[in-house]
Amino acid sequence: MSVIFSHQPNPKVTFLGAAGTVTGSMHLLQYKDFNILLDCGLERDKKTVLKDDEFPFDPEVIDAVILSHNHSDHCGKLPALAKKGFRGQVYCTPASKDLLGVVLKDSVNIQEKEAKHRNKTKNHSAPSQNDTFSILDRCVPLDYGKTLEIRNGISLRFHDAGHLLGSAISEISIGKGDKIFKITYTGDLGRFGLPFHTNPSPVPAADLLICESTYGGKYHDNEEKMAAKLNMVMRDTIKRGGKILMPAFSLGRTQMLLYYLETWMLQNKIPRLPIFLDSPLAVEISRVYKKYKKHLSVDWNSESGNIMILDSWEEAQTASFHPNPAIIVASGGMCEGGKILSHLKNHLDDPRTTIALVSFQAPSTLGSKLLEKKPSVYFHGKSWNKWAEIHEIKGFSGHADQTDFNKLLSPIANTSGHVRLVHGEPESAKALASELSKLGFKDVKPVRRGESVTLT
Repeated sequence: MSVIFSHQPNPKVTFLGAAGTVTGSMHLLQYKDFNILLDCGLERDKKTVLKDDEFPFDPEVIDAVILSHNHSDHCGKLPALAKKGFRGQVYCTPASKDLLGVVLKDSVNIQEKEAKHRNKTKNHSAPSQNDTFSILDRCVPLDYGKTLEIRNGISLRFHDAGHLLGSAISEISIGKGDKIFKITYTGDLGRFGLPFHTNPSPVPAADLLICESTYGGKYHDNEEKMAAKLNMVMRDTIKRGGKILMPAFSLGRTQMLLYYLETWMLQNKIPRLPIFLDSPLAVEISRVYKKYKKHLSVDWNSESGNIMILDSWEEAQTASFHPNPAIIVASGGMCEGGKILSHLKNHLDDPRTTIALVSFQAPSTLGSKLLEKKPSVYFHGKSWNKWAEIHEIKGFSGHADQTDFNKLLSPIANTSGHVRLVHGEPESAKALASELSKLGFKDVKPVRRGESVTLT
């Protein structure tokens, strides 16, 4: 599929990613001769259609990017966009701009390594750090609640999505006079009732609402249930004298997880154990969190003395083979990469060990395979015995569940037009569509890649 650009007298949105899946968010908004990307994310699953450096359009004709937040499935393809000729502006919140430099640097390093591995040569097509700098130079920070005219007849306002530090719901107004179209893009929505990131702001009504659907029809465990399960898992592991391995996304999930581990230990809801952090990226990100801690809903100290940061491979190995029970939080939420892999190699075949999965496990990832009822799992060229205890601790997600969707969206059911559901597996998107129809939304549909909506 290749997008054909033409003059669009009315706003038109084409869904180019995160359609029927939870990765690769990218939606093209066209109005007259102005072209805006809503997010520019990497695709990371077996359904991948485009390579990391490919686009279904000419990047040179993109005039602007509106960035919802900094997870790589929403921003990771920005350096490739710059490499291919994008010279417009990137609109995001101030916190997102600061996080973007950290996240894109790491993402480009990974893409360069993958490209070299694929091509076995230095003549690969991955973006470089110069492309990252190009994107950062083009960032235009916009505070929540402020309105900015990004083009004659097109204005933008951000609202706090509550999903992540700096995450934003985008409210876009198009046109002038009596004919003004409203488009709301939720990005990823956050949750109520799990303090760390702020509660999501009300979602603005719109002629077109583009809404995520990751946990449509599903419900998260509450804090009490999460603490009780983790308490049981930890006590069983302590009795066996083992380690508790916690793979966690470096951005957002690690910071929230560390806060709750420390808080629950102080409240005696879980046993007190040493906590080792093996995630250089999470450490960098936590410094940005400290800078913007006024935007968090809790008083979190990102440099707590209770957390031992592992600065080298040697330190990580020493902690991994620490003689006493301990918690190791390591990068790689789905176990597809990151520091968690070396700890899995050390302990996956150790029946004293517990692997506590606290992040979303996309289909076909190593994390999802660990959850399968099979005796072994294959990764890094070898079959490994799954003798460790493997548990899923649900509830740490930063995504809205069905209760949150109802609370956020029911107030605008009778004042919104088209609703298109993105960023969700088909089952979740269909479940959310059904629930939103019951709330009174008239035109609700999960999208397929390449579909478009034109407002009239």
